[in-house]
Amino acid sequence: MNRTLSLIAALVLLIGLAACPQSQQPPEMRPAPESQLSGPKKRVGIFEFENKSRYGQHRLSQAAVDVLYSELARGGMFVLYERSALDQLQKEFDLIDSGRINLDTAAEVGRMTGIQAVVVGTITQFGIWEEAKDYGVYKKKVEIAEVTVDVRVVEVTSGRVIYADTGTGRTEREIKTVLGFGDRATFDETMADKALRAAMSQFIDHLIQQVMDLPWEGYVMDADLQAGQEVIYINAGRLSGMPMGQKLVVKKVTGKLSDPITGEFRGYRTAPLGKAVVIDLTGEDIAVARMTEGAGAQRGDLVTLEN
Repeated sequence: MNRTLSLIAALVLLIGLAACPQSQQPPEMRPAPESQLSGPKKRVGIFEFENKSRYGQHRLSQAAVDVLYSELARGGMFVLYERSALDQLQKEFDLIDSGRINLDTAAEVGRMTGIQAVVVGTITQFGIWEEAKDYGVYKKKVEIAEVTVDVRVVEVTSGRVIYADTGTGRTEREIKTVLGFGDRATFDETMADKALRAAMSQFIDHLIQQVMDLPWEGYVMDADLQAGQEVIYINAGRLSGMPMGQKLVVKKVTGKLSDPITGEFRGYRTAPLGKAVVIDLTGEDIAVARMTEGAGAQRGDLVTLEN
């Protein structure tokens, strides 16, 4: 009798343990990349990911944007913009992809927004399935999610793809049952996030480095005279991490450059206009700079960092 009671007690204990949800380890967080930023941050846009899989549609697309946004934000090296702030720019790029518009139209929109690069992503595959192992009274079931993500980084003012890569991520969740009791296989949407994070971890560091390697560019928003000296207002200030005393080069945009064979827009033709130094930061993201050489800056003139 005692032996029978002990067996029943052990069986009840096993059922109780199996009925408890199996703990899931949080996704491994990589340390934020060490900032090597000198000068203002670059503005980077993240377009809504195209979802070519059969799962989730907008939910999976938005999850991909959220994961990428959090990865890029952790280092604090960029000013980030999502779809809501990029509607007009994305419309231009959608037309480019369809072959109905020239790149210089998107470049003009890029100049208006001040965004230097955009990330364009596609979820090419997403799947979820179960694998089960049967040990008699003890059954082990594993739920698996796998996703493949393609990504491109496009320099806005030239339309040039500066980086392209693919990542595949996989995550698993273990479900245990005893005599039919325990967890039931239901999809946990956090699995999609974990699989997306695992896929992007394969290329995120290289993506960040490629954007970091772009030379910073800004634009003159307005020009004025203060105490007899010309000052310019630049579309990058406190939010962008513009340092006080930063030395700048101001260039006049004199025309557009296109490929002589294909006719595709390649960038802008510029002429030196002068130099300036940042003397004040104002507004949400505005720098005031005093012209130290040259004069006659106007709205839309290009600003770069002095080497």
